[in-house]
Amino acid sequence: MGAIDRGKEIIKEAIRATQAGLVARIPVADRANLVVFERALRSADVQRMLVQRSVSVEFYIPEPPIEQGKKWMLKFINEAPADIREIVFPYRSRDCADAQAALESPEVQAALTRRGITASIQRIDEKPSIVIASIDQMVSGELDRYLRERE
Repeated sequence: MGAIDRGKEIIKEAIRATQAGLVARIPVADRANLVVFERALRSADVQRMLVQRSVSVEFYIPEPPIEQGKKWMLKFINEAPADIREIVFPYRSRDCADAQAALESPEVQAALTRRGITASIQRIDEKPSIVIASIDQMVSGELDRYLRERE
């Protein structure tokens, strides 16, 4: 399967997943991929699908993870109430390296110093820590079995 065909499949999947009248936003890695996706978008079958489903498509190049982290941290730091002295940013294990790099960036450090705030990264579990069960699952003992298996 060529790059344009793969792009068409990605676009079609995004169209299927988008409600009528809305915009399907599709991330692309870089300008070269953007050109491929734009060519795939012009194909007759994709255009027909857009019209049938009343959906439009928009491509965007996402910011690198460290830049996203810096932006989020800066927003949080700048909007923190004046009495806040410490912030703990929760991140999944797989994102901790990028989060740490964002936290150590000069921009974030300057904002922390200016506000007199300390900050750290906290790893959060990949496993859910909240379990929701129905009354029937509780009465039947299914919830108890599940919780014992997780220990």
